[in-house]
Amino acid sequence: MIKILVVDDEEGICDNIKQIFTYIGFTVFTATTAQKALSIFEKEKPKIIFLDIIMPDVDGLDLLRKFKEIDPACIVLMVTASQDEAVRERALQLKADEFIQKPFSRNYLRDTVMYKIKEMLDKGGHMQKPNILIVDDEADIRNSMKDFLSPRYECNLELARDGEEAIQKAKDFKPDVVLLDIKMPGMSGIDVIDEIKKINPGVKIIVISAWKSSDVVRQAIARGAVDYIGKPISLAALSDKLQPVLISIGKLILKKRETRVNPA
Repeated sequence: MIKILVVDDEEGICDNIKQIFTYIGFTVFTATTAQKALSIFEKEKPKIIFLDIIMPDVDGLDLLRKFKEIDPACIVLMVTASQDEAVRERALQLKADEFIQKPFSRNYLRDTVMYKIKEMLDKGGHMQKPNILIVDDEADIRNSMKDFLSPRYECNLELARDGEEAIQKAKDFKPDVVLLDIKMPGMSGIDVIDEIKKINPGVKIIVISAWKSSDVVRQAIARGAVDYIGKPISLAALSDKLQPVLISIGKLILKKRETRVNPA
């Protein structure tokens, strides 16, 4: 699991960034002083650091230099409200990897990190695409999920219209993740979970259903599903549910990078 360190003298910013990335599956450490930041960095060896440029006890650029001396491969994202070009130029000379302008949006922050992870994995030759199987008896829903995921994630996608086809594709396609409708003609999604788990016990299944009953959700989780999305599907919610699952298997690679900088 990739570790993140947030260094900022404002506890609110530390807590905000920690909440964003803890939710999607990262291990996040925070520090409001340089001494604590260096102690965590040397002990935990985080690969991604959010670093405030202006701190009361230390020049953020000096801390950047120390991080890069200890681990030149670490990714340091400078967080600042300043527009000072001289400071930015100095940070670039010290090998800063990116600038995050305050105030920032949750999506921009998250997608910037994912993009940097993609760069890191590309350089190391370790990028692996996940296999994702979408199972739903409604063609419009299958295709809308495919059209949403394809331009955003490095992944291999397959579609299935019912339980029987899903089970066969689980054998042939060997999915890492299954997005599974519960209410389908013929075999129910609950029974499909059992069969797919027999084929691959480690597969991650996110169930999707218009049923409001919490009993259905509990039954799906008890059978081995890892999460649940209600219908009508929010594609933003789909992304939020899918990302931590892909992180947990080490296969979250974004194709597109968010370019907007909006207030959180």
